[in-house]
Formats: sequence, structure tokens, C-alpha cells
Amino acid sequence: MKKILVLSLAVLCLAACGHSLKTAVKNGTIAPSFNDTLLSGDYLWVRGFGAPNPAHQTDSQRRIMSREAAIAHAYQRATEVLYGADLESNVQVVDAVSTGSTIDSSAQGIIQHMELVSTEYMEDGGCAVIMRLSREQLKKVGLDPEGKK
Repeated sequence: MKKILVLSLAVLCLAACGHSLKTAVKNGTIAPSFNDTLLSGDYLWVRGFGAPNPAHQTDSQRRIMSREAAIAHAYQRATEVLYGADLESNVQVVDAVSTGSTIDSSAQGIIQHMELVSTEYMEDGGCAVIMRLSREQLKKVGLDPEGKK
């Protein structure tokens, strides 16, 4: 009886975690492969990344700002999945390092109801977040992301 209970709990835990995005951080760095978005039965899951600014003087400041950048990136990914993307990029690259990239974030409408599920930091202060949005909420406002992955 005890074995059946333990096995049932293990299966339940796996089923509950089975539809979310898995970690993209491995050994303190970005993993070699991962999913950025996932449309499960109940949620639209999105991942965002943020890099630390080396000009910031404290680890806390670098981590806080990389987290904010990761959240803005996740909002961008969700918007691209739900509404498509019409992007114009102006990034200055010097010696293979981006030096002139900015992110302006303004979450409106259904996107502002996204839930932050997890936050992971990398060894260099970078951040990866996973956010989700209920498909029930999406359907209430007339959005069905099926086929827009």
C-alpha cells in the first residue's frame, strides 16, 4: 500500500510539472538546448533572458536589472506568439559584443496578466525567467494561440 502511495505521488508530481518549460540554465550558464515557448493544455509558457550590465557596481544591481530585462524579454516573446511580430532592430555590435541595445517594456491588455513562475541566475549575473499565461484568460479576450507557436 505504501509503495502504491509513493508511486502515485511521483506520477502526480511528474504530471503536474510535465507541461511547463524546463530549466535553460546548466552548470551556471545557458544550456545548449531548450524551448523558448510552449503551448500546453492550460497555459502559454514563455522564457525570457536578461544579461547583466558590467557597468553596474554591485552584484545585486546586476542581478536585479538582468531579471527586469528577462521579464521584458518574456513579455516580448508572449506578444510575438499571440499577435505576431513586426520588429525593427537597431543594435550596435563592437568586437562581437552588443553595445547599443535597449528594451522598452510596456505590458498592456492580456499580457499584463502573465504570472512569473521561476527565476534562475547564471554565474555571470544573467537571468532566465519562465512566465505563463492561462489559456482560459486568453480565450476570454478572444485569443486562441493554437497554431501560432
